[in-house]
This record gives sequence, C-alpha cells and structure tokens, in this order.
Amino acid sequence: MATPTVYADESSSTGENLLDRDQPVFCAAAVHLKDSLAQQIVDGVKAQLPSTHGEPKYTALSQTGTGLDALIDAFDTPADESILAFIAHKRFMVVTKMVDVLVEELAHETGFNLYDGDAVLGLANLYHLSGPVLGEANAYDRMLQTFVDAVRRRSRARAADLFAAISAYRATTRPPLTEWVELLEHTRAQADDIIRRIASGETRDVLDPAIPCLAVVCGEMAEIVGDFALVHDESKAVARGSVFLQYLHWLPDPARPGRMMEHLPVTSVAFSDSTAAPQLQIADWVAGAVRQWATNLVTSKPDPFAQRLAPFATRWTVGGIWPDPDFLTTGRKPIGRPEGPDVQAP
Repeated sequence: MATPTVYADESSSTGENLLDRDQPVFCAAAVHLKDSLAQQIVDGVKAQLPSTHGEPKYTALSQTGTGLDALIDAFDTPADESILAFIAHKRFMVVTKMVDVLVEELAHETGFNLYDGDAVLGLANLYHLSGPVLGEANAYDRMLQTFVDAVRRRSRARAADLFAAISAYRATTRPPLTEWVELLEHTRAQADDIIRRIASGETRDVLDPAIPCLAVVCGEMAEIVGDFALVHDESKAVARGSVFLQYLHWLPDPARPGRMMEHLPVTSVAFSDSTAAPQLQIADWVAGAVRQWATNLVTSKPDPFAQRLAPFATRWTVGGIWPDPDFLTTGRKPIGRPEGPDVQAP
C-alpha cells in the first residue's frame, strides 16, 4: 500500500519576530485530499474569479467579495477530518519561551521538573495575563522585546540588556506578581548559556513557531492517515527543521525524564508549490482562514468574514499555543479543539 501524502502550509510567518503587532497569530495547516478532489476544489474557486486574477492565494482572495464567497464554497466541499490546523498567539509564545529557556532550565538544575503537571503553562499564563496589569505595561513590553532581541541570532542585544529590562519591569510590579518576576532575575546563568549557544550556531530558531506547530499538526494527522510523506510549501525554517520532524523520537522528553520523545509519522519531507500540487493551494487557504479567524480573537476588531470562517476554523483547529484566562483559577490542563474565544493551549 502506498504511503499517503499530506500537504502543509503556514500563514503569517514572521520567523522569530513574534512581537509584530500587525501579525499577532501564526497558523500551520495540513490537508490530506485525493488529487482529483483537490483539483476540483481549486478549479471551482478559479472558475468564480476574473481571468486576470492571477494565482488564487488566500491574501488576494480575502480582499474581494467574490474571493471570499469562493473560499466559503471551497471550504464546504472537503471532509473535515482531512484538514487540520494549529495556531500560535505570538505574544504569548514569547512568554512561554521565557519560561521554557530560563525558568525551566533553572528548575531543572535544582531537580524540579516544571513540565510535570501544569507548572510551565501556569507560570506562562500568570506572566502573560497579569504582567501588563500588576506592572507597568510599557515596561512589560520592553522586557518581552528585549528577550526577543537577546535570543535572536545575530542580535546585538546582550544578557545584560535583558536583565536590566527585567529589573526595570520588576520595580513597577505589585504583589503577588513581584516575587514571580524576581524568579526571572535568578536566571542569568541560563540566559548566558542560551545566548551563547545561539551566537555559536549550536541552537537556532528558538522563537520560530513553524516547527513546533507543524509537529503538532503532523502528530494529529497521523491519527487519521498513519505514517505519511510530508510536502510543504517552500519554507526556510521548515527546511532547517525537517530532520527534527523525522527524528524527534531520538531526543529525550523533558516532561518524562529517562524517556524519549514520541515518534512523529513523517517518513519524508519535500517542498513544492501550489502550481504543482492543488493540495498546497488548499493548505494555503486553510492556514490563512484559520489565522484570520484567530487574529480576530486577539484584536477584537470588526471582521465580518472572520465570523463566517468560525464554523470551519473551530472544526479544523486541533489546539494552539494560546493564553487561557481560566487556567489561573482552575489549574486545569487545557486540551482539545478550541470552540471560540477560549482557545486552548495544547
């Protein structure tokens, strides 16, 4: 039996620049459709467009009423289980990375596993949700931006800049947040280590959501099709991380000491474009649509088309790196597909 092929694309990729206010959400999407059905869907959209429209990318289609109607028609056609998406709230992801590469590393060195239970997500939600409220918002923003600058490759920001920003922010905070920000001030050795590894090229793409989000989508797709060959739209970040997708099970699992990561079902990774594979065109539409819907949750700006997309986006989305206001009061571990504003972290 031939190995199935899954096609994937992403929307609103800004690499490690996670604080771009104009693009607050990232989405990775994957589709598994027969060639004939995929071509039928793409041809159906093209038939509704002017002959001068050009390649029907999501960005172009979403700018016109005709394009939007064509997308809705396309989304009504395929089976839901053949389409999956995973989203990342970029600003929240910055906070999760601060916890991951600074606080978790400190905890690990003291013998405490922050991945065991809900501690990592709980602390990230605490910083994200209370940070601009129990401390000065501009100082909080500067701390996040300095962290991003410090851990991006070829950045001139230094650990000293980061900890100056952390201390400046901590001075503006009120209890009970103050003591948790003080915890960040004790992670200088961990910051020095990660910045050194990034500068040397030993570690790359620390903040880029492309591979983490795609890995989740791949794992979920395996529940439907089993092992598969992955074809992705051209992407430098995915190209660099393609080995990681195929050999994730060779790495130790930080949440389960002594055990390895779960095997991902990706047998091979190749790159193509929508002119060669209609499924990639559909993956582009899905990623763009889910991103637009999720962006509307972040900005709350009037967007009637985002509301039309909601029934599709909520069915396709298998989770997200997303803040959860209920987490601090319930302590629950958020899982499952988001149903609306309360989009869940995986």
